[in-house]
Amino acid sequence: MKKSNNALRELLRSTQLPAGKIVFATVCSVLNKICDIVPEILIGISIDVIVQQEHSVVAKLGITNPFHQLYAVGALTALLWILESAFEYLYSIAWRSIAQDLQHELRIKAFAQLQDADMTYFEDTTTGGLLNILQDDINQLEQFFSQGPNEIIQLVVNIVVMGLIFFYVSPMLALLVLLPIPFVVGIAYYFQHKMAALYGRVRAAAAAVASHIAYRLQGIMTIKSYTTQAYELELLQQENSLYRQANQEANGLYALYVPVVRMAIMVGFILTLVVGGIYALQGKIPINWYAALVFLTQRFLWPFTTLTSITDMYERAVACAKRILTILSVKNSIRDGAQTWALPHVAGAVRFDDVSFAYTQGGQIFDTFSVAIPAKHTVAFVGATGSGKSTIIKLLLRFYDAQSGVISIDNKDITTLKVDDLRAAIGLVSQEVYLVEGTIADNIAYGTFGASRAEIEQAAKMAQAHQFITTLPNGYDTVLQEQGKNLSGGQRQRISIARALLKKAPILVFDEATAALDNETEAAMQESMAQLAQQHTIIIIAHRLSTVRNADTIFVLDHGKIVEKGNHEALLQQGGLYARLCRLQG
Repeated sequence: MKKSNNALRELLRSTQLPAGKIVFATVCSVLNKICDIVPEILIGISIDVIVQQEHSVVAKLGITNPFHQLYAVGALTALLWILESAFEYLYSIAWRSIAQDLQHELRIKAFAQLQDADMTYFEDTTTGGLLNILQDDINQLEQFFSQGPNEIIQLVVNIVVMGLIFFYVSPMLALLVLLPIPFVVGIAYYFQHKMAALYGRVRAAAAAVASHIAYRLQGIMTIKSYTTQAYELELLQQENSLYRQANQEANGLYALYVPVVRMAIMVGFILTLVVGGIYALQGKIPINWYAALVFLTQRFLWPFTTLTSITDMYERAVACAKRILTILSVKNSIRDGAQTWALPHVAGAVRFDDVSFAYTQGGQIFDTFSVAIPAKHTVAFVGATGSGKSTIIKLLLRFYDAQSGVISIDNKDITTLKVDDLRAAIGLVSQEVYLVEGTIADNIAYGTFGASRAEIEQAAKMAQAHQFITTLPNGYDTVLQEQGKNLSGGQRQRISIARALLKKAPILVFDEATAALDNETEAAMQESMAQLAQQHTIIIIAHRLSTVRNADTIFVLDHGKIVEKGNHEALLQQGGLYARLCRLQG
């Protein structure tokens, strides 16, 4: 219990919920419940009017006519019902607004935390699992806070107000009606602990299903081409069966609670009915109070059945809170440097000095790796898969930090620089093209949001994208479908290249960036890169060796070490690994 409470409390402490709105919602919940209780007492007062007439409780307020007394009781009842409805409206709006504020804040904070998380975090976490937390778990918390606090407050008010009424009329009856409550609370406590573990399993199973579906949707083309739909459905049925089983166990326990509690409520009601009736016959309590207490007993005890829904929502919320905290507590080991860096002062000379690096879930990539790239030179790294080519870029951009050694730009250790300033100096074109919702112009200007249309078009021309863009019905204003599905792979890649060129970073990195281009476009791209080389340091990572023929220096990597270096002709003459790779590619 303590651990669960801590998870929810810790999550709430990390938020900035509006205190004034919470106080207002609480007051409305309290007043709504009071207005709900009083009409039951008015039933007893109306019976008192009929029996006592000129000597009733209402008569003592100055209204002696019994008919007028009944009119007054009716009017007061109407007022209370109106107030009860008004307060219900107000607390519903207030609590839902608070819940939505919480939902909004948590989703933004969680996404911001994920954006700042180390790349190693994403190696061990599935995309579907993260989506499930950002969507379903946060929505579950929103549902709890839109209903749960009000139900808890009203239950407490119900216990306090009605308990005082029962003790005022008859302490013995009060004790009798309270007799089942420890039993009910004990049951709720037992069920809460049982459901805590079950809902943890439910959330884990839900995340597994979400991850399974998300991954399969990404590979839908492969699934269709290999006609494995039936196989994939079978796998999903297995995953979903685990989710259904976990839910059924939780729902079965949840369904058992109300029938058990109903028996306890029955005991309290019968005790009030019988013992209260005896007291009324003996003259120990007035008949009108007996009538009121009979009505109040069920109203007093029945809300305890909401403990099951409160417990259910609470345990779901706790399970969700724990999972959200796993995101909010993610630590970023990439520490921001203190030194600022203005782009006009960046020449672009890159050095790796005795750099050693290994992935958390992989083997050693570099061991005292060193390389020097002069400013405004074009260099290329080639080699077999796993030789360390792309890792060079990840270390340069500080997606990862080396375990030892120094990486510098213009003799500045990159770990001493502000991360945003470092990455602003590097324009990356990755093989994995990321396109956003919006037009082609929006995508080219992504990250350089203040660019003019002329600058966008100039970048597109340099990326050999202008020609195909102008053939589209709306040109640069053509709206892209999800991930640019209405474009070819080569067209998407050229937009990505244009985006990097528009950034005007002194260092340009092409990581397998021309893999999707046809030969003609690649040749045109080579001419553009020759123009760019006059003002930029260009680093090319490539499997296709035709891409690197014009590089000033080509570094051939093998198992994290540079085994050859030189220009295209020199490496061919050496007859080593590079020459062998060229022959293999024809």
